[in-house]
Amino acid sequence: MPKGKVVKEAGKIVAKGLRKAGKSDIGKKAKLGAGAVATERATDVLDNPYISAAEGAIIGGAVGGVPGAIAGGLIGFVLADGERITPIDMIAIPAYQYSAMLQGREPTFQIFIKEGELIAPVTQTDYMESVQVVDMLDAVKTKPKRKLSAWHKYIKNKKNQVFFKSGKKKGQLNLKKMGQNYRRGKK
Repeated sequence: MPKGKVVKEAGKIVAKGLRKAGKSDIGKKAKLGAGAVATERATDVLDNPYISAAEGAIIGGAVGGVPGAIAGGLIGFVLADGERITPIDMIAIPAYQYSAMLQGREPTFQIFIKEGELIAPVTQTDYMESVQVVDMLDAVKTKPKRKLSAWHKYIKNKKNQVFFKSGKKKGQLNLKKMGQNYRRGKK
């Protein structure tokens, strides 16, 4: 789902939740603030699905209660899956060293990511795995074709087919006559 659609959906959820809060001046300000936060979050933190899901759930829960939290969490999680193009030059550090870096210590190694480079997941995300499972279930549902019985092979053969020549059933297969011929031929 493109970011713009997500922002619109988040705005709708925010607006719906705040309608219940009333049309006071505080409600209007909260609506604008929540919309701004939702927009910023939807376009800013898209790299980690768990962080995105948590932030979406927090924003959705604050605005729309439990349904808002569920919708926000799902939207945040789905948006974080897949490839990302870096909008600016970035420096990546190991996640376990982030707190040490905040305290002023230098990380053991850093990776420079140039603007416009594509960041793709190395392992499959939960969303990608679930799509594969659904595809496998669809493939399993198709049953193998059963082998034709001798009777079905006999009916299928054009030279064995007997048709009604007159009456209400003119032009249809005369299965009774074909059955007699089939049983006669087996003896």
